[in-house]
Amino acid sequence: MTPEIDGDTRIVAILGDPVAQVKSPQLFNRRFAQRSLNAVLIPFHVSADKLGVVLDGLRAIANVAGVVVTVPHKVSAAKYAAALTPVARAVGAVNCLRREPDGAWTGAMFDGIGFVDGLAARGHTVRGRRILLVGAGGAGAAVAHALVEREAASLDVCDVRADSRQNLLHALRAYASNTAVREGEARASSTHDLIINATPCGMREGDPMPVDLGEARQGALVADLIMKPATTRLLAEAKTRGLATHEGRHLLEHSVGSIADFFRLTPACAGGGEKRGENGENPIVTSGQAHYHRQ
Repeated sequence: MTPEIDGDTRIVAILGDPVAQVKSPQLFNRRFAQRSLNAVLIPFHVSADKLGVVLDGLRAIANVAGVVVTVPHKVSAAKYAAALTPVARAVGAVNCLRREPDGAWTGAMFDGIGFVDGLAARGHTVRGRRILLVGAGGAGAAVAHALVEREAASLDVCDVRADSRQNLLHALRAYASNTAVREGEARASSTHDLIINATPCGMREGDPMPVDLGEARQGALVADLIMKPATTRLLAEAKTRGLATHEGRHLLEHSVGSIADFFRLTPACAGGGEKRGENGENPIVTSGQAHYHRQ
């Protein structure tokens, strides 16, 4: 259903580079229509060097409810938030920013919980599983924290960027109590139950394989966070090897409702409400770590 746009419509933008691959407009606008919300989500193609300029402009627009953040801005966008929810602060990245009445941004991260909830909806458990995660950026870090929270048996983390990899490993080891967190390679082994691609590799035609599946065991599940194409090269190869697959759309489908609620767009919260983050938590003001930069 195409939303009817008028002067009272609340605007949500999704910022990415590229942005042609995003599925958020269809999913969010469908959810807005189902809830009878006067809101619309539209895609903005924003390069990394223009992110601050765009956020500075959007915060001045009173009928902007917030922005959804996708590749490659999830880590950078956290720096523009005056407040972060506990999950976003732990991960160091956001996938959405809510515009507060004074124009300040409050950041939250729902990628991790969306991913594990998407797995659960398809009958896949995390607890006790041995997992390979390739990609330690914003989405990868969020997924990693959620996997540790759900008590995976082990988590092998791989990223070609040594700083991102080491930062995530350090954070997870400080946080994890029941999960063995290790440095890994972009190669599945016969011990892995779940193999996850959290890199953008596979989004464009001609991208190399992000993970070597040569030694993946039968019975392993291969997941990709990329939403377009739905069947990435990694998932296609997994299927040819007889492995189960999990598409990126499941993450977004299981986080749309939480993000809409975070933007205070539900009818029960329309027009205001108490400032809350994920799971009803108060966002943590982190003026010393996450602050708004004017450019």
